[in-house]
Amino acid sequence: MATEVQDRAHILAHIDGIFRAYIERDRERIRATHTADWVGFQGPSVGIERGIDAYMVNADLSLDRLHGIRHEIIDHELQLYGDFALVYYVARYTYEDGEGARYELPLRSLDVYRREVAGWIQCGSHIAVIPGTPSWLPQG
Repeated sequence: MATEVQDRAHILAHIDGIFRAYIERDRERIRATHTADWVGFQGPSVGIERGIDAYMVNADLSLDRLHGIRHEIIDHELQLYGDFALVYYVARYTYEDGEGARYELPLRSLDVYRREVAGWIQCGSHIAVIPGTPSWLPQG
């Protein structure tokens, strides 16, 4: 049985892996980092998204539009509840548009993780641009 320290490290590495999958434009790895029954909200969501297929609709739009360069987790809080965990974090995602202009996207998220036989995996999330900040911030 993993220790709490190992669980925390695994979950944070998993979040890092999701960001890296977007940066590397690895659609299949993005899909594999979320459960089939994933539920939540992504930036443009106006309703609840249910299932990995719904998640991938927005993931595909992001992959088509944004060419990720790097990410940074600015702050996080991880709370373990048995086989579930809540992860609150603030991040900065740097990307280029299709014409080479570089931008920073300030994000905040609440991710829900579930422990499965293979390890921790994201089963829900609410990620969005931080309110009060422009969604397309040119980098200086």
